[in-house]
Amino acid sequence: MTEKQESIDWHNLPQGDELFRFSFEDGRVRGVSLRLEPTWQAAIENHDYPPAVAALLGEAVAGAVLMVASLKFEGRLILQFAGRGPVGILVVQVTSDRRFRCMAKWDDDTLAGAGPGLEALLGRGQLVLTIEPDEGTRYQSLVPIEGASLADAIEGYFQQSEQLPTRLVLAADKEVTAGMLVQQMPETGGIVSSGGPSARGFEHVGKLVDTLVGEKGRAEMRTVSAPELLHRLFHQDALRIHGVARVAFSCGCSREGVGQMLAGLGRDELEATLASEETPPGLIEIRCDFCGSLYRFDRVDVEQLLTSESVEPPESTRH
Repeated sequence: MTEKQESIDWHNLPQGDELFRFSFEDGRVRGVSLRLEPTWQAAIENHDYPPAVAALLGEAVAGAVLMVASLKFEGRLILQFAGRGPVGILVVQVTSDRRFRCMAKWDDDTLAGAGPGLEALLGRGQLVLTIEPDEGTRYQSLVPIEGASLADAIEGYFQQSEQLPTRLVLAADKEVTAGMLVQQMPETGGIVSSGGPSARGFEHVGKLVDTLVGEKGRAEMRTVSAPELLHRLFHQDALRIHGVARVAFSCGCSREGVGQMLAGLGRDELEATLASEETPPGLIEIRCDFCGSLYRFDRVDVEQLLTSESVEPPESTRH
């Protein structure tokens, strides 16, 4: 895969929070590259994530967005890591138009004594991938969390469920999250070759992507724009950019939605919460796990919620 590279005006490619779909001249290897900075910072600005948790969650975000970009569907993808370690859960939700939200839960006491690495932070557990298409059947896959990194764990999903040779590298901290995914495409008849041109091309590209593994490579991913990184890795290959797409943080929570949830709890539970010594007197506070927004409801708000719920809509408006 060392044919003359297609002419690309690298200076005019977007340098911000976009993802880049690319392939090589023969089309047998395709990939997606991503780097998010202000968008990632906005996603976690209302959370006080410890550095290790932020890095792990950032990698999960990059991995989930790259997965959505590599799939053909309309709907929502949910990537969840549930383990028995100091970080109990990571959740990322991404829509097919690349809007995401994310959250993590952890234990401060056990995290303080945890070493580096995926197993030390997540422990044994499961990767749960759920795809909810706008039309069609909901799909869910569960695979064990295995490997030395979050990227290894996601590669394990592709190996077991998609059966497509996949190479994935991820890097994140509180400022930046980045990733690159490359895959070997099936040949005629949907067969994934183990020794043909596509396999040789994937092996070549995989070796170049492997240069990003390790602290030096991960630092490069965090500091270099996605177009520049592609140029550095593949400047001798026939790389083609197929599309540039914007990625955005979008939670979707609202005071109205939280109010509807509270109304569903019923008067007794809401009155007990208002009187509880564990919350500010006369207030119910709900903080969104995803964006960190805080919603407060006092006694007047609660009464309005319960009154609204008790009013039956006219028959003609029922569904």
